[in-house]
Amino acid sequence: MKRLLIAYAHPDDESFGLGSVIARYVAQGVQVTLICATNGDVGTVPEEHLNGHDSVASVRLAELDCAASVLGIHEVIKFRYRDSGMMGSPDNEHPNALWKAPLDQVAARIAEVMRRVKPQVVITFDPYGGYGHPDHIKMHQATLAAWKLVQNDADRPTKLYFSTFPKTWIRLGVMLVRLVGKDPRKLGRNNDLDLQAMIDATTPVHTRIDVSAYYEVGMRAAACHASQANPRDVGGNGIGQSLARWFSRNALFTRAEPPPRPGEPVERDLFAGI
Repeated sequence: MKRLLIAYAHPDDESFGLGSVIARYVAQGVQVTLICATNGDVGTVPEEHLNGHDSVASVRLAELDCAASVLGIHEVIKFRYRDSGMMGSPDNEHPNALWKAPLDQVAARIAEVMRRVKPQVVITFDPYGGYGHPDHIKMHQATLAAWKLVQNDADRPTKLYFSTFPKTWIRLGVMLVRLVGKDPRKLGRNNDLDLQAMIDATTPVHTRIDVSAYYEVGMRAAACHASQANPRDVGGNGIGQSLARWFSRNALFTRAEPPPRPGEPVERDLFAGI
């Protein structure tokens, strides 16, 4: 059986980032396991989403369970660290925060999952964590460390991927932001989202997966995370939705292990060669 392990940080990362990818591989009979490292408990959710829940973490984890059911994920493994904030946030110093956790501790937990699940393919974040979130960066670092821990195992994973995206999209975002008079290095609620840094940190595309047939499943999974601002939700069924579908038709990855050979063509399947 083909097995895929995803090592991500927050409830909603799996749907907003990989929902259609997961749906495609589940439909092909791949057993997908997800590590969700944190509870999603830092920050707030709209009051109406707290009905029947005693905490933000309870809401976020229930949303994760909903999305996992929609996508057909075989197992969700919750490490239950506390969320961290963006770089420099006081939340990062909380003793239970993922960012504060010893790297070798997190890596050992991921390695334990690798040894039990025996995935052929592993996905995690790129070195910058997509947009610089410390929890994403920590999971990147810990997954690489776990990869090294299992290299002497007979049934170690074969391929390691980082999720990535084309620089063209972000450059377009920079242009649009500047057109409205904003600084692309200081975006977001706390001015801590830096589009230029995202461009500088983007890793190369080695693998391009056609997920166009699974767009609706990905949207349904993303809709489970109703307490969060959904980057997939452009509203309505007009040109905005058509553009979202077009931009989402391919999922892009950097292949970290084994590294591509010079001149190797772009892969069309995470399990190519397995």
